[in-house]
Amino acid sequence: MKKYLLTFVVALIIGFFLSNFFLKQYDNFEGIKVSNKGETLYFIQYGVFSTLESLEENTLALQNYVYSKQDNLYYVYVGITKLEDNAKKIVDYYKKLGYETIIKEFGISNKNFLELLVNYDEVLKNTNDETAISSIINQVLVKYEEVVISGS
Repeated sequence: MKKYLLTFVVALIIGFFLSNFFLKQYDNFEGIKVSNKGETLYFIQYGVFSTLESLEENTLALQNYVYSKQDNLYYVYVGITKLEDNAKKIVDYYKKLGYETIIKEFGISNKNFLELLVNYDEVLKNTNDETAISSIINQVLVKYEEVVISGS
């Protein structure tokens, strides 16, 4: 019996240290936190840059954005929505400003952000005022940074 108890305790200790090691890998995560589970959202991508300095130089004119780092490339997103029609509206808004963007789909499972996004999407769906569209886009990006990236 003691033989099994010692094996069990050693396995628990090893499991504890391994789980701490893997969880600490995400403390310094630089990307957009997404998962395959949850709801599919439309992210409006502004560009891809090879360095952080290049990203910063090319986004000076943007009011707000979020970015992720994947495979040593920086992906910049300037809008997030649940509705495909709103995604097209955001792309059209940026096209009028002279920016080319594309729509990417990601799965998000953060319930707090998804609940907030429903309200913003409803307002965005019902407006064509460019000032309102700009304001909504910026508010969504700020909330995404607060709720999903920072985890507040």
